[in-house]
Amino acid sequence: MTLTFMSTIQDLLHVILIFLIPYLIIRFKDFKLTKVFGTIGMAYFFGLVVAGIIFGLNSLNIDFHLSEDVGNIGSYAAIAIGIPLLLFGANLQEARKLSKQVLKSFAALIVAVILVASLTFAFYGRHLLEGDALSAAAIGLYTGGTPNLNAIAVSLIPIANQYLIPMANLSDIIIGAFFYIFLLFLAKPLISKFLPFEKENQYLKSESGMKNTEDFNVKNFKTSKRLFKAFLIALGMTIISAGVGVLIWVVLGAVQGRMLDFIVPSMLIGVTVLGIIGSFNKRIRETEGTNILGHYLILVFSFALASSVDFTKLIGSNFGDLILLYGIITIGSFFVHMIFARFLKIDSDCQIVTATAGIYGPAFVPAITKQLKNDSLTVPGLICGSIGYAIGTFLGIGLGYLFALGM
Repeated sequence: MTLTFMSTIQDLLHVILIFLIPYLIIRFKDFKLTKVFGTIGMAYFFGLVVAGIIFGLNSLNIDFHLSEDVGNIGSYAAIAIGIPLLLFGANLQEARKLSKQVLKSFAALIVAVILVASLTFAFYGRHLLEGDALSAAAIGLYTGGTPNLNAIAVSLIPIANQYLIPMANLSDIIIGAFFYIFLLFLAKPLISKFLPFEKENQYLKSESGMKNTEDFNVKNFKTSKRLFKAFLIALGMTIISAGVGVLIWVVLGAVQGRMLDFIVPSMLIGVTVLGIIGSFNKRIRETEGTNILGHYLILVFSFALASSVDFTKLIGSNFGDLILLYGIITIGSFFVHMIFARFLKIDSDCQIVTATAGIYGPAFVPAITKQLKNDSLTVPGLICGSIGYAIGTFLGIGLGYLFALGM
């Protein structure tokens, strides 16, 4: 009875931390460390700190365990509801306003990422644990953003090996931090020599009202009936998508122990499709607060997953291999994109901004355009980032299945 009571208390503490820590991170997102490593990076960091403390307590023969079920269920539910909430604000109709040069440049980036990730997997990634899934996750990551990486990795990596997901995120954060410095301070003078093409006066065919949905002040966040309805819509999308997964599992024989293998991919693909469809509804798209709520749930996912990690598995993982994998794909994709831009006669500013939109996501675009002193590319970059969010998960999961077949 005492053990059951203690287990209940530990699970309750875990649930409180899962929802409290992400709130504190997003509440103090202007904290210096958070600005450097990003909110998602901090969520994974604090989650691993919790997992490390638990590992330390058990090493001292102090029995303390967090339920993996609480972490897994919390993480799956959070990311499944968070993805459509983030996609609701992605005004994909604005893509029609992009100039041909911007569209060509972003399309070239997508091809570059797929090409480099595929080659990296063929020559290196296939030798790593879950290398096919991790290489596929990089495709979603570098065409859209971190939510894509997490959605793909959760879909493709078995539960027993999902401790690799925090490692993949941390690898990207380390590589991304150094490469972002290059983009800010060295890219312009170097790449302008390789891409000496005249810059466009307008990168948009017509004026756009696109806003940076990742630039928010949580202090101004307000609940509303419309936001609650948007949350219920996202929850409904999650339930429907999970139901499709259960149906597929039943049709294929209802093999015991394999239900999650069908539910998770079906759920994450389904909410992405339905989230994109929802973004075309003006009332849903213009609901204030969906981006903040969606971002918060992605942080809940990140912390829940990281805090549930078994440190004995983590210590045995080769973190250096993941850093090398993501380093090759990040740097390789950028430079292959630059070569494509040379043949397509794309100017240096456009190449740098569209690469930033895909590799880093829309949140990083304004700082780059400010450094380039070319504000006319800010909105096009935000639009490209939204497109990447929308398609990255499909590309990653699709290629992931091909990689698994030994492509």
